[in-house]
Amino acid sequence: MLTVDLNCKSRIPGRETAKELRKKELVPCVFYAKGKENINFSVPAKDLRPVVYTAHKPVVRLFVDGATEPLEAIVKDITFDPVTEKIVHIDFLGLLPNHPVTVELPVILKGTAIGTRMGGKLTQVVHKIKLTTTPDKLASAIEIDITKLDIGQQIQIKDIVQEGWKFGLPPSALICSVKQTRASESK
Repeated sequence: MLTVDLNCKSRIPGRETAKELRKKELVPCVFYAKGKENINFSVPAKDLRPVVYTAHKPVVRLFVDGATEPLEAIVKDITFDPVTEKIVHIDFLGLLPNHPVTVELPVILKGTAIGTRMGGKLTQVVHKIKLTTTPDKLASAIEIDITKLDIGQQIQIKDIVQEGWKFGLPPSALICSVKQTRASESK
């Protein structure tokens, strides 16, 4: 599981405060978790790069005002400025032990399919999958080995075997397949 540590400073909630923070290259954020009070804080924009601009979905350990015990969370929502594409705001969802959390994880295909070496074309249909699990079974991505995938074969949701994961897609949903191309037909 990919983990990123962030040092944060608490902030006063409000639109004017958020504007002032953004002028100083800080991003206003909120941490919320079931049964806990919301925590408003800010983080330097440059520190958020490994959290936002990655193919994986990391667990973020938030150290607010130099706390020794971090708040573990995942990014629930990011708001970008429509013109500058700078990060405007981030919502962090707190992870509580044994409390299920619903996340959308990226699907990463690993390896080179046998079928593509024989002229077939690999098509990835699903790039993100929503699933529900407990924090101890959470992963930063769904990695699928496709090295044995031949022409005419496919991988569906039912082919992903991971204890404690409940997918938001039906078991027959297609993730990827290798299709025959005209070039491979002539071989």
